[in-house]
Amino acid sequence: MLKEISIANFRNFDSLRVHLDDHVNVLVGHNGQGKTNFLEAIYYLALLRSFRSSQIADLRQWKRDYFRLDCICQRHDQPETRLTVYYGDDRRLLINGNNVYRTSEFVNNFICVTFIPQDKELVRGPETLRRRFLDIAISQMSPAYLKNLQAYMEALKSRNAMLKDQYKYTQATITAYDQVLVQKGVAVEMDRRAFVEKLNAALIEKAKLLVNESHTMSVKYLSGIGSLLQATDEDELQLTAKFHESLRKHYDRDCREGYTHCGPQRSEMTCMFDKILLSRYGSEGECRITSLALKFACLEILKNTMTADDITLLVDDVIGELDSSRQDNFYHELLSAGQIVLAGTFLPICLQGKAKVFDVVGGKLTARN
Repeated sequence: MLKEISIANFRNFDSLRVHLDDHVNVLVGHNGQGKTNFLEAIYYLALLRSFRSSQIADLRQWKRDYFRLDCICQRHDQPETRLTVYYGDDRRLLINGNNVYRTSEFVNNFICVTFIPQDKELVRGPETLRRRFLDIAISQMSPAYLKNLQAYMEALKSRNAMLKDQYKYTQATITAYDQVLVQKGVAVEMDRRAFVEKLNAALIEKAKLLVNESHTMSVKYLSGIGSLLQATDEDELQLTAKFHESLRKHYDRDCREGYTHCGPQRSEMTCMFDKILLSRYGSEGECRITSLALKFACLEILKNTMTADDITLLVDDVIGELDSSRQDNFYHELLSAGQIVLAGTFLPICLQGKAKVFDVVGGKLTARN
């Protein structure tokens, strides 16, 4: 969980230092005051990415040449850890004051799950968002998965660079990356497939929180290793052989078009509501409710693999489309988790007396007495 966070030159925060409650924290303020920016800063310290922008310039304050984020966090039965991100002309990462140079060494010192308006795009948006959802969720439970994914993407980037300049490289040089692609790619695929099975099991119960029991939600993982996107139950050896064959079969096309056509980078997770494909036919309400159910299902899996107190939930304006009974269920489920940082324009009645409350005005946070 997060004990303390300091922010400098990030979004609309000049300089800020905040001590957080171990369980429930509520940020109250009008729109545009910095509530979401505060959640974004926490998310960045957890995963070294923003949930709103891929541009570092968007995060750094106007006319400032750097931003700095610093926090003290603690995992169950472990000493406190200080994390620091400094982003000026280049990025510096520090753990307890010591420089680290790989993302995999820094991320997941505390575990973060978001409930944010952008989650709706997880269901109906581009497939890259669903792959990212899988990659982040599994990486938070398995450092080995993150290492396999990074190794795969590095090999893929090198192979694609050679494909774009194929007259400079021999076929043997280009296909030398195939062994790494297959080994790491199959490991990624197997872990994703196993996680989706857990998601479906958790969705059976979590969907009941948000919809009538007569409705069903499910997800399906479609592998990109073969010629077509398709669900597969092949074992590791079969998938390895299939990936090798697909790379061989697509080599000429890869050369013509300058990129690798098969592999985990093109796999897909589809989301269904009453057996309807949401990305194509889902309504606004169905997509919103399914995205919430997916996040609760992911949270349940995380809670089964670690102490609930190790998980920090970031919640920002996601229940407006739920009726009052479903809102009550939503808050009840949140309170069964670990640390919560919730942003809104008012303090929910069910959280009164249970939360540390901060008023947010113009990039300043003030704790209520």
